[in-house]
Amino acid sequence: MSSENKTPLELFPKLAKIAKQWTQCADCNDPHPKWAELDRGILICIQCSGVHRSLGTHVSKVRSITLDKWTQEQVDNMQESNIEFNKKYEYHVPKSFIKPTHKTRRDIRTKYIKAKYIGLEEFKVTKKLIPAFHVDQYGPLPPVFASEQYDDKGGAGNADHDDKKVNKDVGMVTYTGVIQIHAISADDLPKADLFSDSDPYAVFKNTEGQAVKTKVIDDNNDPTWNEHLVLSVNENIPIIIQVWDEDDHSKDDLLATGTLNIATQCEVG
Repeated sequence: MSSENKTPLELFPKLAKIAKQWTQCADCNDPHPKWAELDRGILICIQCSGVHRSLGTHVSKVRSITLDKWTQEQVDNMQESNIEFNKKYEYHVPKSFIKPTHKTRRDIRTKYIKAKYIGLEEFKVTKKLIPAFHVDQYGPLPPVFASEQYDDKGGAGNADHDDKKVNKDVGMVTYTGVIQIHAISADDLPKADLFSDSDPYAVFKNTEGQAVKTKVIDDNNDPTWNEHLVLSVNENIPIIIQVWDEDDHSKDDLLATGTLNIATQCEVG
């Protein structure tokens, strides 16, 4: 088998060894973390990886350990195990922050991960990451896992707990990678505003409610975004593409919609 066809775990024996030493996701109790956050060198599950991506790349850089490309430097930066990592990052966890299980709903998971890696109000003032539970902050206080009352009743654990889910009746989807989207432009969009051209933006969604969107281009029916976006995907499930007109005084208007078949229409890279 050529190196191009090998997974990162096959190309880097050290990464495979580290993966076996991680008995749980860094942020919950999922026993099979298949994603990594590169800056801190940790392994996380698919549920927590979605939260990490939502924090922005200035906080977390997420990569698959089975599909994406890796470098030796990134492998060398990986932490030895979840136990060793959390000796520092979960040294003091106040009772107001319950640690998610693999079943815990998204809002609880997000609150915990934001505090763990960004900090609380300090970030708004200092613009520096001050992890709230870190060993440098307070004395020891181990985390308490969330009880069943905080489970995601829909079974997916991947959408916000505010009924803004997409396809509620769909069971949990196992993502097989991430797609890098280059949103370039659109042509001849419908005019949604009475006295001016539309104010379009594009949205790309997977079936679990995760979405990424472009900036809004004001007063232009032929917008050019030229943006790069990243979304978790399952290669066998198309992603949804929508173009909307932003409206300040009422609901946004849907201008165009479509789907992208990842398996047949995307390049591997």
